[in-house]
Amino acid sequence: MRSAVRIVLLCCLLRVGEAAELLEFQAPPFLTGPAISRSAFGATYAYAGLEPHAASELQLTVVAIPPSLDAPPAELPDHCLAAFLSALAAREHSLHVDESLRRTRAGPVELLERRWLARRGGHPVTGVIACGVHHGYFVSANYADELHGAVQSFPAVRAALGALGLRF
Repeated sequence: MRSAVRIVLLCCLLRVGEAAELLEFQAPPFLTGPAISRSAFGATYAYAGLEPHAASELQLTVVAIPPSLDAPPAELPDHCLAAFLSALAAREHSLHVDESLRRTRAGPVELLERRWLARRGGHPVTGVIACGVHHGYFVSANYADELHGAVQSFPAVRAALGALGLRF
């Protein structure tokens, strides 16, 4: 009996090890990373740019939807967008957010996205905040680059996000 319990526990531990990463993602070659920040509720995968897109950044976040969030399922992506936009507004003092919502995909998840503009160190920067829901988790993709580099980096990021794999 004792050995059967050990085998079951070992199998559970092996499954936890297999499921440690919530996503599979092949970043474009101009992004390094990820730096991974984990919490009890999910994880954030942060990528930084290399030349010629040194100002480029990508953040993928997977976090459990809080049980206290009492909203209809159709409104959940809006709540996610609002949370990320609030954090962005606190960091970007010259932020201008496009009011239009667009739909896109990241692997199996339909995302709502909003585009934004700001200035960093005197340079115009543009970005996208996108959020969706998958199996009880918010899935967010946030990326930015200097305005002149985004013309090349954004299509590459979008193509990579199209192949995003989720492991939950």
